[in-house]
Amino acid sequence: MSRIVPLPAVNTVVDNTVALIGADGSVASFGGFVSSATFTPAAAAYAANDIIEGAKAFSLIGPSTGGAILITNTRLRVDASAVQSGETSYTIQLYTVTPPSALADNAAWDLPSGDRASYVGSIALGTVVDVGSTLYVEQTGLTKQITVPAGGSLFGYLVTNGAFTATAAARVVTLMALSA
Repeated sequence: MSRIVPLPAVNTVVDNTVALIGADGSVASFGGFVSSATFTPAAAAYAANDIIEGAKAFSLIGPSTGGAILITNTRLRVDASAVQSGETSYTIQLYTVTPPSALADNAAWDLPSGDRASYVGSIALGTVVDVGSTLYVEQTGLTKQITVPAGGSLFGYLVTNGAFTATAAARVVTLMALSA
């Protein structure tokens, strides 16, 4: 016979800090951040290395005062029920400000000289898998350290690694980070 036993802890999120409160009232906390950005392509042909929609903000992916974070996980969800022919993997290119180049939807991604100072690297998001009515891929165990500026936000271009003809289905990129 089984019985339901109350959990000995409650998780609480306040100001992007996760607190674990024990049954005895003890508190343990760590800085945790989660931010998502939605990229919706035009229903058009995209070449390999093309940008989907343009730059988007990952608001409050770090402390509002700025500081080092460690990106530990990523998720990419495509709101479509089938992988398009030629649709392979995706990469997120990250910046500390909106990229000055302001590359548009369907432009080839590049790192021009005006963007170099704000560029903090890329993360391979992986290849989406058809899970029924949605396409999905998750990366865990990452250790990408980045210093976010005051305001706590990063900006990114979603780049397709394969050439394909997109449908206008949203692609939602979620980043998860800890204070470093």
